[in-house]
Amino acid sequence: MKEEIIFIIILIIIIILFKSGYFPLENSINKTTNKICFKENCFNIEIANDNLERQKGLMFREKLCPDCGMLFVFEQEDNYKFWMKNTLIPLDIIYMDKNFVIQYVDYDALPCKIEDCSFYSPPKEIKSKYVLEVNSGVARKFGLKISEKMVLK
Repeated sequence: MKEEIIFIIILIIIIILFKSGYFPLENSINKTTNKICFKENCFNIEIANDNLERQKGLMFREKLCPDCGMLFVFEQEDNYKFWMKNTLIPLDIIYMDKNFVIQYVDYDALPCKIEDCSFYSPPKEIKSKYVLEVNSGVARKFGLKISEKMVLK
């Protein structure tokens, strides 16, 4: 009886730690929650909508499926900067306004494994509320262009 109670307590603690993000599920693509589409091309996206999720982003991922991405959701439009610290895969970074209209694209943001990484950001006058990170080369492959709209599904 005592061993069963201890086992259940340990199991509950492990579940809580996984759900809180303490043990990252870096390579999981089952965390997708929505799709964002550009014309007929859709991406399964994970949503990063709080500070902790936005800070972690796609760090430590060894791969990202070809039609997957991460959508960063901010409370308000602003000029947001991104860095590639501890990011292991090259990415395209797509900045969108509150209406999901593409404002700017950083193509081929390279991984950074050193302490002093460069920032990626659009020109100062560009404001975005949503930023989508996808595999490098995808933005060009699908012909994503400034002033075109993406649709969240």
